[in-house]
Amino acid sequence: MFTDGSDLRLVEEAGRAPGRSVLAGAFALLEALADAKAELGLTEAARRAGLPKSTAHRLLEQLCGMGAAEHRIRGYGVGPMFGRLCDGRDRGHAWIRAAAGRPAVRLAKLSRTDIVVCVLSAAEVLVVATFAGHSARLPVVRPGTVLPPPTPFADVLLGGCGTGTGAEVAGRSCAAAPIHAPDGRIVAALGVLSPSADELPRLRPLVTSAAAEAGRELAEPLHLR
Repeated sequence: MFTDGSDLRLVEEAGRAPGRSVLAGAFALLEALADAKAELGLTEAARRAGLPKSTAHRLLEQLCGMGAAEHRIRGYGVGPMFGRLCDGRDRGHAWIRAAAGRPAVRLAKLSRTDIVVCVLSAAEVLVVATFAGHSARLPVVRPGTVLPPPTPFADVLLGGCGTGTGAEVAGRSCAAAPIHAPDGRIVAALGVLSPSADELPRLRPLVTSAAAEAGRELAEPLHLR
């Protein structure tokens, strides 16, 4: 915590950019560092975050002090705390992956298409598990991917739809269905990525059935959190 008035200067400087707060600036810097293929110098980090250089410097130094960022030879990179936060989020989704595992694997083998499980993270649709329809290749979407709308997954998670079909994901036609928690809340969406839109009418009831089975798995004592 700043004790020399730096926090007040940060608020004043961040306020010069409409709609930006100190917190938003810090997250913008962390996002820029996380997306970079190598460490970023101060000027480049400030540019990518859309912040004045002086503000970026003070925020980066504070982030380094708490371990969210760190000094490197040629600039700044994400720090160990950032990694722990990401790991924590990943562990938080383990119960969803455990519940969806068996029905998703069964559906992947039956349909010979990739299966994707997504959750709502803040306002984004985040992939937390994928299952390949063919053992000889990797799924076309990987865990950790954010799927921008419109997608059937967004229809289910954001719109509360019973099923979603339509927009493509990674060039594949998609159908998705909600996974319900024991209290009825939609906590995830399970979907199939098919190379052919003509297959969706056949696959849709299978997706609905697999999602319902995952919901029943959530009710098992092993998965309750």
